[in-house]
Amino acid sequence: MKKIILFAMCSVLLFAFSATAQDDMSRYSSPRLETLVSQLKSYTVDIVDRTSEDLNRNASNSRADIEAAFLAQQLDASAGLFSQMIRDGRRASELRDGASILGDLARRGPNSGSNNTLWRDAQRTINDISRELGGGRGNGGGNNGGENNPPPSQGRAFWRGTVDKEVHLVLQRRSLETRTVDGATYNNVNFSFTSSLPTRNVTVEVIKKKGRGNVRVLEQPSRDNDYTAVIQILDEDGGAKEYELEINWR
Repeated sequence: MKKIILFAMCSVLLFAFSATAQDDMSRYSSPRLETLVSQLKSYTVDIVDRTSEDLNRNASNSRADIEAAFLAQQLDASAGLFSQMIRDGRRASELRDGASILGDLARRGPNSGSNNTLWRDAQRTINDISRELGGGRGNGGGNNGGENNPPPSQGRAFWRGTVDKEVHLVLQRRSLETRTVDGATYNNVNFSFTSSLPTRNVTVEVIKKKGRGNVRVLEQPSRDNDYTAVIQILDEDGGAKEYELEINWR
């Protein structure tokens, strides 16, 4: 009787180990995954073509235009590498990490412009790939459940635009509103998020990457303001100037 019980326990343990090993070591195969990756590659090729055409068509391009073209090339090359990882039979955990990196690249794409729809289509497809791999929406890999997928404790947003005198940036979750307080209004604003500003108390900091005036956080997110951050850009030197900001929170 003891031998039978011991044999049964060993069989259960062996089955559990085999299931885990299959997820960690064997080739991840899914027709839907292959279809999604093929769809993603189609989008990234179109994005590269469109951004390259825009760059060549214009006699003068802004830094944001050039950065979008560079980012398009990065995303397309990364999608090609991800497709190769699938053909090579990489582990599911590695594919989840790859999908997470692809998501980070896609979220840095422009939020406005003629190619915005293609960028959003690519991002939605990457989210579908992540879900197909069991990693949730844009989360990284690993096989330890929630331990490897905690709620994001930090994140970043990037903003570019022209400031004449005073502008306030109002951040809430994944939205960023540009309010002109004083001076002329310019419509060349571009922004992106790596993750949403969380609905809990975090400390927001701002780094001026480009610009000549003063930049500071006027209001930190809290329960009282529905977790909204407000950033002031103050340029009193006369005339408009282009700014680039990196906004961090933790």
